[in-house]
Amino acid sequence: MAISKKRQQEIIDLATPGVPPGTPEELWNDDAALTPLIRAADRKRNSWLASQTNPKELHLFAQNWHWDGGGGKPLQKLIANSHCDAGTMLHIFWYGCAEDYYFQYNTVKEIDWEHDREIFRLLRQIERKIVSADYATANIYFDPTPFVSMRDGRDEFARQIPELMYRPIGRKPRKK
Repeated sequence: MAISKKRQQEIIDLATPGVPPGTPEELWNDDAALTPLIRAADRKRNSWLASQTNPKELHLFAQNWHWDGGGGKPLQKLIANSHCDAGTMLHIFWYGCAEDYYFQYNTVKEIDWEHDREIFRLLRQIERKIVSADYATANIYFDPTPFVSMRDGRDEFARQIPELMYRPIGRKPRKK
């Protein structure tokens, strides 16, 4: 069943960290007013990520996640959800710039910035789940080919990306 336009917008709003969409502009510079709104939006997002049972809605969230403002913690909650499809995980792995992180770092201890440590942990968690087939479904199609730019230089990576992570996953959509 297709996701309605209204529901799509609700999910996109959930995937927007920081100031909640629709917040009046006069509140944007008022920390006392904004802080409770942001915390409430974070609680709503975390609750949704933990309780969501629709793999397509989880995938829509992942497709619209704002990486720069949100880091990796909410996405860790998403991939911990037993309804998260393997195609969604592979999507997050490659949108998370896996080659850049694996080229530079072998362990999280080598990373200075907390935001980058969060992302690296997320990438490693996804790698473990996909390599061990720790997912309920692999129905959502994702082909990482367009995101691969350093495959020929893999021997120079600080940490190797497993071959399985380079392969498409899920059911390829039929051409209409």
